[in-house]
Amino acid sequence: MTAGPEGAGTATDLSKADLVHRRLKEEIELGELAPGTPLSELWLVERTGASRTPVREALRRLAVEGLVDLVPRQGARVSRVSLQSVRDLFDFRSLLEPAAMRQATEAAAADPELRRAFTVLRAEFARIQRRAPSQARSRAFYDVADRFDWAIIGATRNEHLRRTIAELRPHTARLRNLSHVDPQRVDVSVAEHLEMCDALLAGDADAAAAAIAEHLTQSLRTIFRNLARGPGEGLDLLG
Repeated sequence: MTAGPEGAGTATDLSKADLVHRRLKEEIELGELAPGTPLSELWLVERTGASRTPVREALRRLAVEGLVDLVPRQGARVSRVSLQSVRDLFDFRSLLEPAAMRQATEAAAADPELRRAFTVLRAEFARIQRRAPSQARSRAFYDVADRFDWAIIGATRNEHLRRTIAELRPHTARLRNLSHVDPQRVDVSVAEHLEMCDALLAGDADAAAAAIAEHLTQSLRTIFRNLARGPGEGLDLLG
């Protein structure tokens, strides 16, 4: 690909920037690029096959999203995680997601197709609950939990609430991987998701909101416990 002048922003560059952004964002979410990992432009150019212009644009967008730090005279790196940032994220989610759950519960009560979608998800959680603990079971749970979360977002009628929760998803996914997979926590979390599904399908918005609030509280405790056991270089314990 022949790149235009730096900052010219050709259509091809913008398309390539989208691809580089998507790839790096996914690798950060999955923990393949750990917190604190240096992201030199030269390394990213060699790794992605993109020119410097789309690489810089992708890094700029990731910095806006809070996934990359642009450090003067040092370059870019995957943003580190502080205990305060973890708490702040869950405090914010605890304000937003119970409200979204209420709206999703009301929407499912009025929309048979949406209710069927949540019924299917509930059945998938029940099947996972019956499986023996394993990495495959944990991966299956996180896949269904992710689809459940997006279904809640999709059923949220308030556009600003819906968009804000969606924008938090990369940070939520990254923390899930940083905390490591805890088989006992998976068991509890499956039960919590079944409780959320049951309340939603029963049309009980108060119970559904309370169930997701409790789920967030328990998730935060697990993340703090696991990070404290093995924080690694990417966690700023004093932050």
